[in-house]
Amino acid sequence: MKKLTLAFTLLLCAFLTKAMDNTAYINAMKSQIEIFNAAQSKEELQASANAFERIAQKETTEWLPLYYAAYAYIKIGFNNSLSLDERDSYFDKAVSMIEKGGEISANNSELTALKGYALMGKLSADSANRGQTLSPIVMQTFGQAIQQNPENPRALLLMAQMEFGMAQFFGNGTEKACGMANQSLALFDAESSEGINPTWGSGQAQSMISKCK
Repeated sequence: MKKLTLAFTLLLCAFLTKAMDNTAYINAMKSQIEIFNAAQSKEELQASANAFERIAQKETTEWLPLYYAAYAYIKIGFNNSLSLDERDSYFDKAVSMIEKGGEISANNSELTALKGYALMGKLSADSANRGQTLSPIVMQTFGQAIQQNPENPRALLLMAQMEFGMAQFFGNGTEKACGMANQSLALFDAESSEGINPTWGSGQAQSMISKCK
């Protein structure tokens, strides 16, 4: 009886410790996500990326810290004031973070969509020289993200943006792209803002839809 009581006590302690650790992780992520969402400058985004990487080093079974670190690097990479090499380095850092996240969470639509976003950044940084080779890869990556989760609004939005840009480049109609953007917005509206999962993109969808009218 004493052995059973001891075993139960140890099990309960282990459960409570894990629950406390998880609460600390969630709180740390929520705090950093709030800071990240307010970040605008390269320095602020870099500080956020560093913070998420520190969380990732501690929470080795969690993919979201790596996701947000990658997203911060992508946002820096879209800074047109940086040189091409500098922009590429940030997009490459993002891809590295995403691939690490993929080792933790395979077939993850959010990670796949974000990887496509990083590649789209590399494409936009030098579209004249990279369009022919990178465009199909970006489209394929977004398509994979949609296949992994057809209700991922970010995957649909990013594919819509890519479709829109290509339609304009080739002088084609944007009906398909605009339809996808509207579909993504409906999914954004249904998405919960609670927790620490990605929720960004609604504003981008609304901005794109305004161009469709």
